Amino acid sequence: MWKETKVVKNVRHFYSFDARYGVYATTDKDDNSILYISGKEIPIRRAGYIRSYDDKVVVQVDDGASLYDAMLYTKDGELLNIVKKTLSMTGNTNKRYLNTYMRDGANYNDYNNLVDIETGKVIFKEDYLGLRFVFNDMIFSNGDNIIIRYDWDGSILWQHNYEPDFNVTIDLGFRLEGVCGGKLWVKSSVDWHDILLAIDVNTGELLKAFSKSKEDTNHEHCVLHVNEVFLNQENGQVMNVYGCVSVIDSGTLNIVDKYYPKEIFEKDIDERVHYLLANNPYAKYLIYLCIMEEDDTPTCFFIFNTETKQIEFSTRMFTPKERSKGYGITNHYAVQFFDTGYICVHDNGDRLHIFEDVKE
Repeated sequence: MWKETKVVKNVRHFYSFDARYGVYATTDKDDNSILYISGKEIPIRRAGYIRSYDDKVVVQVDDGASLYDAMLYTKDGELLNIVKKTLSMTGNTNKRYLNTYMRDGANYNDYNNLVDIETGKVIFKEDYLGLRFVFNDMIFSNGDNIIIRYDWDGSILWQHNYEPDFNVTIDLGFRLEGVCGGKLWVKSSVDWHDILLAIDVNTGELLKAFSKSKEDTNHEHCVLHVNEVFLNQENGQVMNVYGCVSVIDSGTLNIVDKYYPKEIFEKDIDERVHYLLANNPYAKYLIYLCIMEEDDTPTCFFIFNTETKQIEFSTRMFTPKERSKGYGITNHYAVQFFDTGYICVHDNGDRLHIFEDVKE
């Protein structure tokens, strides 16, 4: 049974925790932080992002120059390595590989490289402009609607300009969704709708596009209102969440299922609800933040299991007095669940609410 077991004050940032192993950091008024990991309390400089992968935890601390020192710990709190001058960890990239930064003061250029935080090895022989990202042990870059895949020796495996593949203006932007089922999934944002691209990771070929208008491209296309996209690596499903959840099989690129988590939730309530979708890093579970009728901020959430099609857990947070003062869940990045025994929720009062699966 899920119960709220702890409320931690002074968790200043909504990104200074990770629910996989229940790790978090508090920060005082003097910008000194304490890292809480596996029962240990470790003094660190001001905490930034905390993210996990496999059995390890990456903790970024402010270096005083707008960058981060990245500290690699085991899940039990043993410090393994430190990499300096890293950029903040964002997106669903492989957290083992971090972008580092340096500035050429004479030419006003920003240079980057990838570093393996486990070994400290710099991946590319020469620094470069822009950023590179690792998904499923594959390196990609993205800029001006041109995507490049690199080998681990730094050579280019393929590069492709996707503008000629479309009959409308596209903007692949900065974000790549990730790799699933042998495809790189990328979302283009244009003025009036989004387009989801499924790209062959071995060749760069556009295999299929998903959007609300079949006129967008002459390539293979599926009509779909594209919104938020989640990749479930465990079963190879790509989920597009709009009014409903549309499930794309990453192998066949066909829509194989649709379901309506909000309708299941609303069976048990009798008031109007406005929903925000949380950016949960573990895509087996979708998390919906709920703004109830009398509230101005999200004060409720529910976790939906995409395999059982059932609500795993739901709760209304905060006392009526707190809700009247505007307390709520910070934003759509502020709730995490990995199915490891913890649910972590950050609120706009700099508190971290920890729920645990308590055996009775």
